[in-house]
Amino acid sequence: MKQARDTALAVGLIVVVTLVTYGALIPQLGFYRDDWYLLSTAQSQGSAGIVALFQIDRPLVGYLYAAAYRFLGNAPLGWQVTALMMRLAGNLAFYWMLCLLWPRRTAQTVSIALLFSVYPGFTVQPNAAVYVTDLLANAAALLSFCLMLKAMHSSRRGVWIFLSSLAGVLELLYLGVFESAVGLEVARLGLAWYVVWRQHWPAFKSSLRSAVKADSLYILLGVVFLIWRLFIFQSSRRATNLDVLMGRYSALPVRSALTVLVETIKDIFETTVLAWSVPLYQSTATSNYRDLAIGVSLALVTVICVLLFLRRASRLPDAVESGTPTYRHVHPILLGGLIVVFALLPIDLAGRNVLFADQWDRYTLYASSGVALVVGGFIFQFFDGSARRVLILVLIGTAVVVHYFSAAWYRDFWGWQRDLWQQVVWRAPGLRPGTMLFVGLPFAGYQEGYETYGPANMIYYPGQSLQLGGDILNPQTAAKIQLGKNRQHYDRSVLVEDNYATVLMAVYPTPESCLHVLDGRKVELPGMIDNSLIADVASYSQLGLIEPTAEPRHLPEFLGGEKPAAWCHYYQQMDLARQNGDWKRVVALADEAQAKGLTPEDVSEWMPALEAYAALGRIEGTHHAASIIRSDDRARAFICLQLERGPVYAPPYDYNLVVQSLCQAN
Repeated sequence: MKQARDTALAVGLIVVVTLVTYGALIPQLGFYRDDWYLLSTAQSQGSAGIVALFQIDRPLVGYLYAAAYRFLGNAPLGWQVTALMMRLAGNLAFYWMLCLLWPRRTAQTVSIALLFSVYPGFTVQPNAAVYVTDLLANAAALLSFCLMLKAMHSSRRGVWIFLSSLAGVLELLYLGVFESAVGLEVARLGLAWYVVWRQHWPAFKSSLRSAVKADSLYILLGVVFLIWRLFIFQSSRRATNLDVLMGRYSALPVRSALTVLVETIKDIFETTVLAWSVPLYQSTATSNYRDLAIGVSLALVTVICVLLFLRRASRLPDAVESGTPTYRHVHPILLGGLIVVFALLPIDLAGRNVLFADQWDRYTLYASSGVALVVGGFIFQFFDGSARRVLILVLIGTAVVVHYFSAAWYRDFWGWQRDLWQQVVWRAPGLRPGTMLFVGLPFAGYQEGYETYGPANMIYYPGQSLQLGGDILNPQTAAKIQLGKNRQHYDRSVLVEDNYATVLMAVYPTPESCLHVLDGRKVELPGMIDNSLIADVASYSQLGLIEPTAEPRHLPEFLGGEKPAAWCHYYQQMDLARQNGDWKRVVALADEAQAKGLTPEDVSEWMPALEAYAALGRIEGTHHAASIIRSDDRARAFICLQLERGPVYAPPYDYNLVVQSLCQAN
């Protein structure tokens, strides 16, 4: 009864720590990065489209996503909660595994389980729709290990068959999700050997033979999977294609082998040691005080809960394990090291490696259970009493801070995306088919074209095949824009038309600025912008790709729904009215915004109002708007340089008054 109560307390603690660590900002999180090609394909092609997306490399993942999409749809909260539940399932499965290995070490097993639960090297969980399958696979692998250990302890054949069969299914599940996790099967053999060796203390060879026998079913399943994956299934995705990989190794075998060795050693050190410090520094170096205070507060709550449990655990009669060898804590270190090495080696063999930047820390997930064993075993082996407790609490507390800041960054990223598309909707009631969009986000930036064309097609052409393209601006795409090149490419199974001859550009440099949709005839870059590449190609932006008289649209619910009108709403509406030549509406909007006390942070956003005042002969309003823009020399200089190209609007637009008030006045 007492043991059951202690186990319930430990499980409750893991649940609380998991929810506090990963759940604080879930209502404010959304969709990111690779989510968009999944969601846009699902909306246009349904479940069949989702399945087709992953036929080129991981077919099982497509079926999992198709099943999940039927229940979760385009609701970000559902995906976030599902990812949290997968994380919790993995955390509890790992704790169960520890209890099966060391049932009498309460303080140690709970401490190691908590270190795994908050491991700070994997910070991309808020990108939930993408990584929910990895969290599922990691939980499946750990649960498969647990079922194998239970089966090894069972003397009843029927129970053994049931547990082993379920463990085998889970093995195939996690391998089907991420084939590079196959190295965990070496860790499984290590666990089986350790159980046999510790129970009977046989010689190494005899214990290894017994472990191989106990592991034979899983070895067979792993071999069958590898034969299918390497020799039967042909991946057409370059990143997971075996022929491409082998070609790379055969061209430079010595250098390739040395690269794998060095990168694996580096990744082991980064995943095991640097993960506890580098993400913390990256998170807090430029943090705002509000988020810092909240993150530290959550960490303190977590630390207090853990401290109370550890104090209770230290008084348990089985906590000391009197008479056991002094090297008993080395066992978790060795088992953990085995997991870390073989979880990372296949990833490095595939040409990937761990970096704490741009989501490259995702490869630490499958090694994180080994990291917790190594770090926890090290602490319990070499530290005692209060020093041990303090070190555990510090690691757990700082990890909670890291995850809060990771979620806060994704929260802001989601806010920037929502603001961007809200302003696009305000500015562009319709977009012509074949339009190629180039838009940027403050700070975070987009990395792939589908981050633009995905939501754009979901907004403007819901339920249809791709009508709009998108790309990121870099030197290569800038050259294509200047050459007006058109091409096609596949994003997985989706054919994307890249019409670089029909480009519409928009810039959104900071959250303080509004989105600026560029008119190549007279480019008005935000005064806050600092990107010469945009200036080089801005003249290719075709404002005529916007359909100004189309039915006004509203921001869809999957992007949070319509936001309240603020200055940027008035700016976008003024810019739209200017495109229509409706100068009276521009002035009416400008007057209404001023009456509400709304003003821009970026003074260049007064330009539609200035030109409208001039067109209607409102001299005082013209000079007032011009004086505001003249306060920013950079904005004024660039706009005046563009005005030298001559007038682009028909009368009553007063080109001379605009130039005189803005460019010739002091």
